[in-house]
Amino acid sequence: MAFLYIFLSVSLGGAVILCLKTYWQKGIDVLNGQNRIVSPVFLFFPSSYLVGTLILSWITYFAATMFKDYKDPLLYANIISLIISMLVLAVLAVLSRKPLRRFIYEFKKYGIGFKLNSSEWFIIVSSFIFWTYFICRSFYMKYDTLHVGVSAFSDFGAHLPVIRSFSVGKNFPAQYPHFPDGTMRYHFMFYFMAANLEYLGLSLPQALNIPSILSLVSFSMLLYALAAFLTKKPSAGILTCFLFAFRSSFAFFTFIDGFSNANDFINAIAKNLDADGKHREHIGNTMNESWGLWAQKVYINQRHLSFAFGLFILVLFLMLPLFIETMERIAKPHKAGRSGKNRPKQKESIFHHYIKTVLFSREAWIVESLIPCIMSGIILGLTAYWNGAVVIAGISVLFIMAALSRQKIGYLVTATITSVLSVIQTRIFSGNGTGVVSFKYTPGFLAESGSLKHIFSYYTELLGMLPFILGGILIYFSSRSKKWAGYFLSILFVLLLKMFMPSIGLLWTLLAILPVILCYACLIYARCVDIKKISLWLIPVFIAPVILATTLQLTPDITVNHKYIILSVILLNIPVSDLLTGLFTTKTSFIVSLCLVLLLTCTGFVDLITLYNLDKGSVSYNQKKNLQVWVENETNPEDIFLTHYMTHYGAPMSIMLAGRSVYNGYPYFTVTAGYDISKREECMKRIYSATDIDELRNLAVSEGIDYIVIEEQNRTAEDYVLNEEIFYETFDTVFQDNGITVFKVKKFECFGGS
Repeated sequence: MAFLYIFLSVSLGGAVILCLKTYWQKGIDVLNGQNRIVSPVFLFFPSSYLVGTLILSWITYFAATMFKDYKDPLLYANIISLIISMLVLAVLAVLSRKPLRRFIYEFKKYGIGFKLNSSEWFIIVSSFIFWTYFICRSFYMKYDTLHVGVSAFSDFGAHLPVIRSFSVGKNFPAQYPHFPDGTMRYHFMFYFMAANLEYLGLSLPQALNIPSILSLVSFSMLLYALAAFLTKKPSAGILTCFLFAFRSSFAFFTFIDGFSNANDFINAIAKNLDADGKHREHIGNTMNESWGLWAQKVYINQRHLSFAFGLFILVLFLMLPLFIETMERIAKPHKAGRSGKNRPKQKESIFHHYIKTVLFSREAWIVESLIPCIMSGIILGLTAYWNGAVVIAGISVLFIMAALSRQKIGYLVTATITSVLSVIQTRIFSGNGTGVVSFKYTPGFLAESGSLKHIFSYYTELLGMLPFILGGILIYFSSRSKKWAGYFLSILFVLLLKMFMPSIGLLWTLLAILPVILCYACLIYARCVDIKKISLWLIPVFIAPVILATTLQLTPDITVNHKYIILSVILLNIPVSDLLTGLFTTKTSFIVSLCLVLLLTCTGFVDLITLYNLDKGSVSYNQKKNLQVWVENETNPEDIFLTHYMTHYGAPMSIMLAGRSVYNGYPYFTVTAGYDISKREECMKRIYSATDIDELRNLAVSEGIDYIVIEEQNRTAEDYVLNEEIFYETFDTVFQDNGITVFKVKKFECFGGS
């Protein structure tokens, strides 16, 4: 049934895409150009999966909420989803009888025929093998025990309870299992989708791993297509996906500089050690970089991220044609009127012509077709509770696109629909008068301070050679008309690189700077370098999320802004790949390009080894543990448990894996989601340290707590002194095992008017 659900998701998505083909086909033709750079079927399947899953999951969730008072809401929800999917497919089949008959005839005669080129097959196969290996290695079940890799268990402490609250519990309407108060301020829909697949028969690891793999492969395919579309080079598409998997950073150089010989360095890489021989996680000296914020680990422990990234790429497919057509129009300002009255004034500069075109003309505002803009708004708006950060970053990209291109009303329509849908979801899940996003001006992101010096130093160390290769695009186009401009910019960028790069020793400094100098020389002097003009215009568009992350704090923890930067870097890899593949024309420039690729990806390779080493170990959760079995069989899905707040381990995780909620979960999960935990923290301490029976009972009842759990972490807590005996005097003991005691709070025993 789970695979049938996935099949219906893809079918529904494919039907919607084909139904609207008339409206988006022109845009794809603009991107594809006269030569078919990307096969249609290569776009169709990942798009169908993402769109269909987005739509069908929302239908299933709201259907389950309608039947929340029934014993098994997901049963009715899946029946409704099945019926709706079949009805939609049947109606579309009737409306498209002739094409369907032709397809059936051709299928009987020729079978299923679709043609992909070698680059497309390479992306499909390589991304599937690469991500499947690390996804499945980080989360699997052996016998009755769940194993979560060290790379993933921290974030899975939040994600697994959300999944089980739907698949085993009855969390409709949704509330956060770590802070049950009737609201859900966490983007939970990917994990609801996984929960439904578990409900339909898959094991928990299968239910989470399969959509994670499909999402990463789909995103890789769409990213390749986007890069190939924009650069008209399949090789640039492959390189863009390669740079997506292996990040650019100076972390490799700051790490290797601490070693005196190669053997110690190799041993440290192989065993996840630092220069002092101590255990480490990910390399890098910028704040929180050891968390793996920028490494492949992000996609292993935040499974919902690639799904949302893929949906945003679809939005770019729909909106980029407006931008590209504007750039092409500006590039040929005099072509339309070379004679007669339409001839433009010779003194009019391209800049003045551009300003008139994008601001002071009818075409600057009026949109030719609203349907792609409406489709974009719906896709982006419905993504809000799959990953809200991607929606915010996406809006920043579209904002710059709108400023630089014509047909601005189309962008406004997209932004309006996105905002309306996002606000509606926020009101549904977070309640009136609350919000999951707040704006606060906080310059610098994780830099030492908000000064330009510290910001530039931070991003140079974090992003490595990437900004300076992007600068090469500006050097290339400047030097085409004025050589001195190319010389000036080359000297400027080399000086900036030397000024802001971290201290890595003379040798590594020279090894880093020399290929950049050679690259700039090739860009200035080589005559056959192939770099598309659109790459120059894409830089300010794709850099928008970095500017957003560096100026505004939208959540309680500014570290969350790293997702904006990740998306920005992924997109900026496209013009970088355009430049690097453009240097493949001569033997010398080809060698320079390969050196730059090595400089860009060396940190990413160390990250991959680190990830491999981390997941040699795992955190295990026995699904037949007595407490989990008892909670699932003997308590109600709506019951709330008071536990200690280190919910990754012990009783709290067993309780949440049984589909129940804890009163006050792990603080990082709750605070970063936007919850105010101060009152509950105080209540928790008062309950566990209570000395008066009536006060203890009244406080537990007034806070809606159904069960109180005491285990070793409560007994050794540093922020309160546990008075365990009073619980035996006040409540009934309903479970005891292996040092864990559970007390039942009887609501009718409340005294004192609470």
